[in-house]
Amino acid sequence: MAKDRSPLIRKAAGRQRSGFQRFASSLNGSWCLLALFGLTACVQPAADPAPTTPKENSAMTAANSDPAISTTPEQAADAAAAAVDRAAGQSSAAARLPGGRSPLPLPQGPKLEVTDLRARVLKLVGGLRTAQDTETVAVAQILNLPFGPDPEDPNGQVVEGRLGNAGRYYATVTSAGHHMPGKEIEVRFIPEGWKGDPRIAENALSTCSLDFSAFNEDIAKLGYSGTEGPSYLKEFWSYRKDWPASNISFYLVVNIYRATTDDQPKGRPCVLSIEISADSTKVDRG
Repeated sequence: MAKDRSPLIRKAAGRQRSGFQRFASSLNGSWCLLALFGLTACVQPAADPAPTTPKENSAMTAANSDPAISTTPEQAADAAAAAVDRAAGQSSAAARLPGGRSPLPLPQGPKLEVTDLRARVLKLVGGLRTAQDTETVAVAQILNLPFGPDPEDPNGQVVEGRLGNAGRYYATVTSAGHHMPGKEIEVRFIPEGWKGDPRIAENALSTCSLDFSAFNEDIAKLGYSGTEGPSYLKEFWSYRKDWPASNISFYLVVNIYRATTDDQPKGRPCVLSIEISADSTKVDRG
């Protein structure tokens, strides 16, 4: 099991919410072009038409605005996730208003099969040794994808493309947090028939871009210790691997959605995204 689990889970939960907000923004822009490929990629607008995007902690503040009301960690987490989803819907509505700014196109990568992209991601994860391995040049070489400037992030590089007959993929390399070495990497497997975050019941899908069970076993074989995220958050697994020689640890967060099936009551676990980051740490050298 991973060492120091509590800080890792807190870090994973924070990245999960901000990561989806960033991804929803991309869907509202250039991802609307996925209609050309038979996908419904735009997030459905929320009932509240306000165009402003609330800060991630606004839901927490609102939940505790009345000091007489007690809020549990579960309620606070759900409120924060709901705020992100509302923000995504509001941005989507604003993007479709007449006279709005046209979204900038994203750099296009080649068409890949799911098995091909999966193998490239595992090669990247298995080859991480130093912070330099998370830099754009190294990531682009291992994934063999033509990253280009992210029109929404001056510090980021991005690429997207067709994922066989299973949807699309979307990958980014961007700045990590303060005092963290290297970059933060994210690869998303966008399932066919996308209607919005498939972890929400109304957007549930029967399609599965990448099976989680086998992918989880592959990550374990690469020497990563895995921990399932808290049950009150949207489903994810956190992984960690220490490299004492480099005084660095690598962290993975695999966000999961459940594809509806007749033979599995809870649904088939499928990979929605993989997030990769590094942190300097005093690791166990024993």
